[in-house]
Amino acid sequence: MNTTFILGLCCGIGGALLLNVGKGVQKWKVHVLLTGRQMLRPPNRREFFIWLFGLLMTISAALPYSLGLHFSKSPSSIGAMTGVGLIGLVIFALVVIGERPGLADRVGIALVVVGTSSLGYFGAMRDLTERIINNVLLFSVALPLLIVAVAFCLSALRWRRLHGIAFGTTAGLCLGLGIFLGDIALMKGGEQFSAQLHTPYPYVAYSFCILAAAVTQLGFLRGRALEVVPAVNSATILTPLLLEIAIYHICPRPLELLLIGVIVVGVMLLSRGAAARVSD
Repeated sequence: MNTTFILGLCCGIGGALLLNVGKGVQKWKVHVLLTGRQMLRPPNRREFFIWLFGLLMTISAALPYSLGLHFSKSPSSIGAMTGVGLIGLVIFALVVIGERPGLADRVGIALVVVGTSSLGYFGAMRDLTERIINNVLLFSVALPLLIVAVAFCLSALRWRRLHGIAFGTTAGLCLGLGIFLGDIALMKGGEQFSAQLHTPYPYVAYSFCILAAAVTQLGFLRGRALEVVPAVNSATILTPLLLEIAIYHICPRPLELLLIGVIVVGVMLLSRGAAARVSD
């Protein structure tokens, strides 16, 4: 059994938990930013430091995500760990904010747990395939995706009904690209974490992650959380999978595709439950 693959999934889960729970903490205390300079004075100062802690959690997610890519060598599997991160966000919403778990939360958690644990088990038994990166191919695939996403967002400015889905999908696309580029950064760095910093890929990846956070907030301006959150998380999972097939020519086995589908369904259910309410 490929134990390094399991280790990679564990690191991916850690990154997903930091990212999702950190976003929940920020949304919980984001109102303190409206107080301006008063946020640095009592009683707002405590609220501000909690919000800042949430921000630091999301930033620190970059390290376990990178380690997850290093050990698993599978961007699609690391992207799928978004579902486990959402479970962490749901637990945060239940314990800290006092949300009540609904049927969607229970079924979503069950599907994500079954999907991720099975994906880890079967993925650990697969042989690692050599990955060859073609920058021209990457650009020719990623650029049209981004152009379509921008066009989708521009059309949503006219048809408000599309706003949440369009901006959520675009944010998830950017986050998925960030995960995939993080994998390329490790490849270009000879699978050494420090060596990748001498390539432009990790900085471009991080820029896409920052862009994803900004686009998500734009989505919340006119779109409902019930539209934005599922779109973000589903696109985050599916984008590395599609890029892995197009760039590396690695197609997951039918069983793995089925398990990723189970995770996506679980993510959508979680996104419509407590995770969505805490994002409002």
